[in-house]
Order: sequence, then C-alpha cells, then structure tokens
Amino acid sequence: MKLRLLPLSLCCILLIFAINAPVSAASTKIFESHDNKKVIYGYLDHEVVYIPIGEIWRQLELKLSVDAKEKMVYFFTDQGTVTLWFQSDIGVKNGKIINLIHPTKNFHDKVYVSAEDVAGLFGVKNTFLDESKLEIARDKKKLLIQIKPVESAYLYQPKKIDVLMYHHFDAGHSDSVTVTPERFREHLDALIQAGYETITEEDLYQYKTNPQYRLPEKPLLITIDDGYESNYSIAYPILKDKGLRATIYVITSYRGQQPGQLRHFGWEEAKEMYDSGVINIESHTHNLHHYVTQGKTQKAAILARKADEDEASYKKRILDDLKTSRDLIRQYIGKESISLAYPYGVYDETVMKLAKEAGFKLHVTIKAGKNLRNDKLLIYRTNVDGSYSGKQLIAKLGA
Repeated sequence: MKLRLLPLSLCCILLIFAINAPVSAASTKIFESHDNKKVIYGYLDHEVVYIPIGEIWRQLELKLSVDAKEKMVYFFTDQGTVTLWFQSDIGVKNGKIINLIHPTKNFHDKVYVSAEDVAGLFGVKNTFLDESKLEIARDKKKLLIQIKPVESAYLYQPKKIDVLMYHHFDAGHSDSVTVTPERFREHLDALIQAGYETITEEDLYQYKTNPQYRLPEKPLLITIDDGYESNYSIAYPILKDKGLRATIYVITSYRGQQPGQLRHFGWEEAKEMYDSGVINIESHTHNLHHYVTQGKTQKAAILARKADEDEASYKKRILDDLKTSRDLIRQYIGKESISLAYPYGVYDETVMKLAKEAGFKLHVTIKAGKNLRNDKLLIYRTNVDGSYSGKQLIAKLGA
C-alpha cells in the first residue's frame, strides 16, 4: 500500500509501527478486541486521514440525522448537537459556528471528516496501531478503522477490472487450486503494494452498465469458489486483517456438509462473514456442481439431460436449481445474489438464458481474459496457482 506520510504530529506513531513483515495469523486477534459490527474504511488524502463519521457514529450506537437535500448531518452528543456539511470547512457545535482543521470530504455519498477534527469535535481518542489501522475510542467502546490511500476511494473510471479465482486453503499443502496461508498473505501483500483495491460484484455490474459509475484507481475482484471450511477459517481472517474484501461462490446444498474430502462452512459462518463487510456471498448453483456419466463419457450436471428428460423438463430442473440457490442466499444471508459462477466454468446459450431468468446479472467463468467497460456480462478470471509467488501473481495480471 503506497501511503504518503501523515502530518508531523502523527509521524512518530506511524514510524514505530511501519513494519513491512508479513502479518501472522495471530495478529487477526486484534479485531476481537474491538466493537466493530463490520469493517470500517478510511482514506489518506494529501497527508490527512479522513474517516466516515456517520458510519462510526452508527456503530457506536449513537444518534444522527441526515438532511440529504441540504447536505447536512446532525450528530447528537452528550454535550449537544454537532452539525456538519458536505465539502465544508465549517460546522456548528451547540449553536456556535466552528472552523474545522480540514474541510469535510464526500466519498461514496458519505461525509468523511479528518481524524483530527473528529477527536476535537466528538471527544474521541485516536490511536494509530500501525500505518494502516486507526483505533477510535469513546467511553468504553473501541472501533478499528482500516486506512486506505485515497486511490482506493471510488473516484476513478479504470479501463479494466482484474478478477482472481481461489478455491481451497491448506497449511500443509498447495497445488493448482490450493494455497497455503503464508502464500495467501504474500499474494495480498503484493496486491496491496501494487496499488490494487478490492471491490464487489455489484461494483463490477455497475461498472459494466453505468457509464458514470466510479471505482478505485486499480480495482480488483477476489473470488473464492465452492465454500470450503478453509475459506472461513483461513482466508477470511487474513482478508480482514489486510483490509481487503472477497466473494465466496457457494454451492448452497453443501452448507455445513462434507460431500467429499473437504467440509464446507455453514450458513451461520456465511452470515458472519457477510455481515462483517469483508466477504460477499454469491451462487455456485444449488446442486449442480458435479459430473454425471452418460455412456462412456462424463458431462457437467448443469449441461446434462437425463435419459427420460425432454427439453422442457431439463430447463425446468436447471431453472429450479438456480432459483433455489438464490432463495437460500436470500433466506440465510439477507441479500439478493446477482452473480452466478458456472460449475467448472461450463455453460451454453440455454443455461445462460436460464440464469438470466433466475435473476442473475453476472455470469462468471474460469476463462482468463480482460473485463472491460462494455455491456458484456460474462466475467473472466485468473486462476491463482498455489505455487505463485507474490511477484508472479502481479506479473500474471500484467501490473
């Protein structure tokens, strides 16, 4: 992560913690000592740290009111009301006009206030735990904020979006679809150093369909297929610690089950990851992720017609499966799944039409390629081999 230096008043704190060594798994325990309901992101802009005061206020379970028309936010404190405006260097505290140290910023239609002003206006204590983590303390509550460079904010219109594909994580083994925790940390560190910032499928869809939609300067979508338990126990805490996000494409009928050699995480774990803001949950079908034998050959279940099945019955069966996967994600996660990763990356025109009918907007393959700003909603991905070093992964993306 290419962070510029903070003001001199903060430099000493940052220099103490500015260590480039990989973070160990134990360091993820830092989140357990904070009251975050979900990850909070702040931005470093021209040597000033800006944080989303509205989101912080809500997570502290304090009251606020937004006047979108007048672009004003009212914060109710024990000492009275603080009023702030979008993109303004003044505010009002207890009826008196006050001058801010730094003008407020507007990112993602949210008000961001400098950490210095937040400390002065709201009586909170700021502590930088390292160069990218800020602790906000008020009364007995503490929140952890991930600090990103302003290039991570949604201010740009990039030419392409890279999408990575992972599957399983294992401390003692790696192969073309299995990555060790140490290697995964190395990959994420390399991506951060190269300036990548993670996005969601909704971001990708908007990028494809809305010419005005903006993203980070170097957006990246990290995807993990199948929903193995290792996604929860290994990948999730590492992503959280690094301040990055990812999407897990789950086979919905496998939640909490062990259909083969590897166990899959359950719906409770899926909900926890989704609510954290770190993990998005999308569909990998309900029960079509397997092969069926037809004569002397095997065919992916999503394309295979049963012996006694006519075309109409086949279409109904596939459509029902895809709808079931969306229904279960809605039931257990509380969101509408918009993206379908095709099992083994296979599909045909019929399957794609059925996916659209089921409600999916993005169609995710295992084919390598560039995702450009156009109306093509077929998404290409780069498979991440467990043997790749961080440098090799960056080279694979052409960065």
